This record gives sequence, structure tokens and C-alpha cells, in this order.
Amino acid sequence: MITFEAKIREQTVRMYSDLPLKNAVGAIFRTLAQVSQKVNIFNNKFVLCFGWAYFFLDERRDEKGEKFWVVQTGDYNKDPQTDRVDNATVSLVVQNMQIEAVQIAKVKPESTTCKDTVLVLKEAKDAEDVYMNRSEAAKDGDSGWYFGLLDDPNEENHSADDYERIPSYEFLKLRTDALRVLQMPVGTVAVFHNNELTALIDSEDKPLKFTTDEERRKLSEKQRAEFEAQVKDAQARAQAEAAGADNSNQNKEE
Repeated sequence: MITFEAKIREQTVRMYSDLPLKNAVGAIFRTLAQVSQKVNIFNNKFVLCFGWAYFFLDERRDEKGEKFWVVQTGDYNKDPQTDRVDNATVSLVVQNMQIEAVQIAKVKPESTTCKDTVLVLKEAKDAEDVYMNRSEAAKDGDSGWYFGLLDDPNEENHSADDYERIPSYEFLKLRTDALRVLQMPVGTVAVFHNNELTALIDSEDKPLKFTTDEERRKLSEKQRAEFEAQVKDAQARAQAEAAGADNSNQNKEE
């Protein structure tokens, strides 16, 4: 796990991630620094809603007794509204996915959080071809998103029992790529085949640009190569430092 560290108002703040998501972590640190100019964030009660995810500051002590703060996020394997984890990888990856989507589509994002609900046609959960459509939210906590069958022959005949509302974080298990479009504005329609986004349309039925799975795979390969190079470089530096320390100790003994 990678440790990121920053000083905010003379306090040491750390974030942990399995991936080198330096830009995403930097955005969190900068936001915390800005907010700290107006309110006390170091009180074990502070909550930051940043895009889709929520972040919390938890006070810790290291082996020397020095105080530091860990930026925690919700535990999506349990209930992210009540359960927290130190590993922020999932929240940061989803954040990156959503930022990429609105930037590529060149639209103004409209917020959806991990706890906002999506209206789901139960039959669509395991279907191959589905779509999502965003309407105006009916109430607080409603994302406005609907998840249903593409070309549903019974669309006009469903009863209330055929639907359910689920928090958007459940799409981590249901259909991960759906998380990518959650910050798209009202009127957006997204079409999926299995877990792959195949079409994205705005409120005027005009196509929006998006990155394909193949394009993302190529980018992932490049990022993975860069990450492996960073790891090798860090290992080489550590070995060089260790060798230097050994030489220094030998010289002292002589």
C-alpha cells in the first residue's frame, strides 16, 4: 500500500492507496487545506463530501507517539455511511472515472454521492442490454437516475413491486461501469452491454464522447508500466541507500 502525506495547518495528514493516484490524493489534500482555513477539521467529527465519496479524518499515533491524521473513506463492502476504511483506493478510482467521463463528454457535472439512490428495475440487474436515464431528482437523496432494460417489451405494464431503490455504491457489485456516468447532467442517457458503456446521449439526443474499454485498457497498460518503473526506481534507490549505509558503517569500524 502506498502512503501519501501532507502538512495541513501544522498537522500531518496521510492517505493510503493501493495505486499511485497522486493527482486524486492531491485534490483531496488541497480541498482539506482550503476548508481548514474556515473551519476546524481536526476534531474527529469532520466529514468531507468530495464528488461521489465521503472522507473522514481519524486521529492516530505512530510508534514514537507522534500524532497524525488518516483520511478514511466509506467501506463499500459494508455500509459506507457508517463503516470506514483506511484504504481509499476505491473512492479515488471512482472519482477518477467520473472526472474523466465529464471531461471527455465536455459537460457540466451534476453531483451524485455514493449514498444517493437509483431507481432500478429488478429484472435489469442481470440483463445484458440496459440503459440509464437521469431525470430531475424527486427529493433529497434521490440521484434522479433510472436503471432499466433496453427495449423493454413490458415497460408500460410493470408494477411497483418490479422496482427498487438502491444506493449508488451498490453498482460497485452490480455494474461497475455505471458509476462512470453518475455525475452526468439531467437528461443524459447511457447504454450498456454487460459492463461496457456503448452509447452516451445528452438531453437533446446528441451523442457525447466517452472512452471505450479498449482505449482504457491501453491507458491502463501504460499506467501499469509507469507504476512498475516507479517501483523499480524506488527499490534501486533503497538498495543504493542501504549499500551506502553499509559502507559508512564499515568505514567507521575500520
